[in-house]
Amino acid sequence: MKTKIIAALLAVASLAPLAQAKGGDDKIKVLSRNIYLGADIFPVLAAAQNPDPLAVPLAVTEVFQTAQATNFPERAAALADEIARHSPDVIGLQEVSIWSTQIPGDFLAGNPTAANDTVYDFLAILQANLQARGMDYEVAASVDNADIELPFVAGVTAQGPILGDVRLQDRDVTLVRSGIQYSNEFSGNFTYNGVVDINGVQASFTRGYNMIDVNVKGAEYRFVNTHLEVGGSEPFKSLQAVQMNELLTLVGATSNPNIPVIMVGDFNSDPREEAFIGQSGIPGLDGLQLAPPYLQALLGGYGDTWTMQKKIKGTGYTCCFDDAVSDETAELSSRIDHVFIKENGRPVGRSKSKVLGNSAADMTDASDLYPSDHAGVYAKIRFID
Repeated sequence: MKTKIIAALLAVASLAPLAQAKGGDDKIKVLSRNIYLGADIFPVLAAAQNPDPLAVPLAVTEVFQTAQATNFPERAAALADEIARHSPDVIGLQEVSIWSTQIPGDFLAGNPTAANDTVYDFLAILQANLQARGMDYEVAASVDNADIELPFVAGVTAQGPILGDVRLQDRDVTLVRSGIQYSNEFSGNFTYNGVVDINGVQASFTRGYNMIDVNVKGAEYRFVNTHLEVGGSEPFKSLQAVQMNELLTLVGATSNPNIPVIMVGDFNSDPREEAFIGQSGIPGLDGLQLAPPYLQALLGGYGDTWTMQKKIKGTGYTCCFDDAVSDETAELSSRIDHVFIKENGRPVGRSKSKVLGNSAADMTDASDLYPSDHAGVYAKIRFID
């Protein structure tokens, strides 16, 4: 039984084709971009362990204030400039957030009404900035992930704090440049996700994926975009291993085995990570040797566009800047955002990758903010037709 589970975590099955590949100018440009929800939410999880009833609202308030200070409308302009300079055919976006509020809140009454006063809709803001630059991108796929609403301090009176609710909705979104045909969209959420008790509320940090077929200048590709659970410690690293296994299995089950698969995203997995023994408490996994997502991709027959280059310049690090995205001296230290390729009979002739938004020169003019807490990965891939 253990052998079967290990094999499932390290292998991918290819099933029946859905579409026939076509010839043509077999070149595609793609971008993976975690655009940053605007704050680190883990202080809220730490506050949930504090018996003080105001601990969570105060932590949520600080997180929301940071999200406002990191100013996505300003960062979106820098992201749109980046996209305009490189004009990728397909873009995989992660942490495409919606921040909403409700004042006064009803969290203590069980959240009968979801907060719906939108403060920021990251997708709408980015799309408006792209259109202002003459860039027309269409939403080809979108999946709703985590949807978490918690109390925050909206104000203070002589009688005490006024509690409102702030809601964070997370999405993964795939954009295609105008004129590019796409089909066979398949998006969803992973079966296993992190769940945390916050003041009696079971907050699920649901994560997901997009898959589409795209036709670029007559050539067909399967494009996959995802954002996996964080790694580092248990149970998170076991969760991300299970999520990657599920993703690879789904890609194999929904893709034409005769066309290349391009899989992008924030995998939260660095090439330096090694296989490990699961100790997460997840039934069936404890005591088993598990593979981190990056290793699973390689074992599943995928190549890493960064290492496939003839000339590799720099480290390729993509993570992470400080929470405020304002420290000019911050240095990236890991490579967790990737563009993977499974050739499926159409070998890569040349691959060129570039890290975007990774230097102080990329910071915004008005407030000196990095476009995101991650750098992006841009890849130009030519296949031998």
